[in-house]
Amino acid sequence: MQVAVSLDSAGKIPGYVKMEVLEDVSGESIGAFAERNIAEGSAVRTDGFISYLAALGGRYEHKPERFDFRGNPEHLKWLHRVVGNAKAFILGTYHGLGEKHLQAYLDEFCFRFNRRRTEGQLFNRLLNACANSPTITYEELVLPVAT
Repeated sequence: MQVAVSLDSAGKIPGYVKMEVLEDVSGESIGAFAERNIAEGSAVRTDGFISYLAALGGRYEHKPERFDFRGNPEHLKWLHRVVGNAKAFILGTYHGLGEKHLQAYLDEFCFRFNRRRTEGQLFNRLLNACANSPTITYEELVLPVAT
């Protein structure tokens, strides 16, 4: 899974989040995720994972840093907090889930997180999203994923 969290200009408050289930953690997959979700030229902070280096080096101001909670507890703090909140949301609301619908659950979490400051509009926005989304059939919902 790949996660991106935007922060305010001071780097203190999270703005938006995007989560996506990836086939693998190759530089190609990570680069494609970044291209779809992060504006070119943005400052991107990551841990020192090797796949980030080539994937982010050219299009972004990449700031890799070895993750060390004791030495630097602020590094990627919001990313870890958002992932923890997503886990609590999924386990608390759905009591676990299968792999088939993981992306849909992550999309719901991101939808709610990204609109947390506009709670009064949440129902209307959700209704609009439902009305403008393609219909899912019963078979698509319950049949196992073909492998």
